[in-house]
Amino acid sequence: MIGNSLTWLVFIPLVGTLLILMIPREQVNVIRSIATGTSAAALLFSLFIFAGFDRSTSDIQYYTVTEWFNIGFLQINFEIGLDGLSMPLILLTTLVTTLAIVASFSINDRVKEFYIWILVLLSGMLGVFVALDMLLFFLFFELTLIPMFFLIGIWGGKWRTYASFKFLVYTGLGSAVMFMTFIAMFVKGAEAMNYQVLSFSLLTMADIYANPLNPDVLTGTVKGGLFLGLFIAFAIKLPVFPFHTWLPNAHVEAPTAASMILAGVLLKMGGYGLLRAGFGVLPDQAARFATLIALLGVINIIYGALLALVQTDLKSLVAYSSISHMGIVLLGMASFTTAGMQGAIFQLVSHGFISALLFFMVGAIYERTKTRTIDELGGLSKSIPILAGFMLAAAMASIGLPGLSGFVSELLAFIGIFGASEELIPAAATLGVIGAIGIIFTAGYLLWAMQRTTFGPMKEKYGELIDAKPMEYIPMIGLLGLSLAIGVYPHLLSDVINITVIDLVSRIGGG
Repeated sequence: MIGNSLTWLVFIPLVGTLLILMIPREQVNVIRSIATGTSAAALLFSLFIFAGFDRSTSDIQYYTVTEWFNIGFLQINFEIGLDGLSMPLILLTTLVTTLAIVASFSINDRVKEFYIWILVLLSGMLGVFVALDMLLFFLFFELTLIPMFFLIGIWGGKWRTYASFKFLVYTGLGSAVMFMTFIAMFVKGAEAMNYQVLSFSLLTMADIYANPLNPDVLTGTVKGGLFLGLFIAFAIKLPVFPFHTWLPNAHVEAPTAASMILAGVLLKMGGYGLLRAGFGVLPDQAARFATLIALLGVINIIYGALLALVQTDLKSLVAYSSISHMGIVLLGMASFTTAGMQGAIFQLVSHGFISALLFFMVGAIYERTKTRTIDELGGLSKSIPILAGFMLAAAMASIGLPGLSGFVSELLAFIGIFGASEELIPAAATLGVIGAIGIIFTAGYLLWAMQRTTFGPMKEKYGELIDAKPMEYIPMIGLLGLSLAIGVYPHLLSDVINITVIDLVSRIGGG
């Protein structure tokens, strides 16, 4: 059972999908119960795996490898496992998805199809975070695109068709670049080993590119090109300027549950893939492009924050906020310090909780007021004080208020960039100062939005709104509670990722 735990985890959602397929579409409550139970089972299973996770080693744990198919000269394996990088993201995935399903009980149109796509999406996301074979990683990565395309395209807003196709085109292009880069990595890796090793394993690739039998094959130009290919592929997903334009459209048009998963988990696949495949296989090239990565991180922080400042739609503001906060991930990565790397991973997890909560709160407000236009709102704290209070708490977490998880991730990322080697990033301190200005902008647009929506005089038409419903307390308390827990006691997360981060930084040559 232990050896196959990850396999069970990945395919539990597909079992739930098959069960829902056998249920008549009229039995809505049964379908919702199966979807919730399946996701909750995946969450409990991830907690079971977490309980057995060894925090004292950076080795791959729960490792399973099975021959998938063999065509003589090439063998592709079902190779999965996890370490301190993937473990927290697996917990994030199962938790956010379970809470998103609870948040979607108001969906009444084509309920059966909605939950089928949610569970298929869950399986794909979990597969991405445990896959150690490049082709397997690619297939799971692709598996997440189609469900989100339909979730936006069927259950989205007025411009859902445009948003869903833009999402598919952009992320599909990223997948194509990733696939071609993986093939090139395999071909060059096999050539570097004089064709004695033919494997798509990320672990094997890391060894090959570190110690090739024929080093003349893996020139700096070749490895640099491969790293840039991976960077572009995952930058689209994260997203990184200038590949970010699909995200606001997707968020604004997506239903609440899809927005929670998109911001809470899907964006994190970009950061995870960059660390796992880019930094993990080509650490020397990651260091080579450190300045570029840090610069793009600062651009993301400032550009996303400035665009958020001018938004008139509350959901669009939160979407641009996500772009800004993903810049902190890049900045922490580029520092190649233990603190910076921890900050990047903290930000991936912390932003997952906070952004999911923010999108849930925006959805709850829209459900009651039928508008997301900031100027049309106001004084909501008088009519729906509980929802307004949680909205304010989520904004404070996003700003980085001490005691909440956003503060820890930002603190570590900026400690990292200010402590970065001048040889890797000549203008590290300058970039850190500019990035810190973006944090001030973050406080500006979020506090301004809160002031215009929840405070001030209440509009008469909002005087009879219904405050938080019993089911809404589950995602609100769950997501805010986790942000508070990590903010007050960061060791909950640092204990899991610390050894893996130290190993990664040592291979890059950072400090």
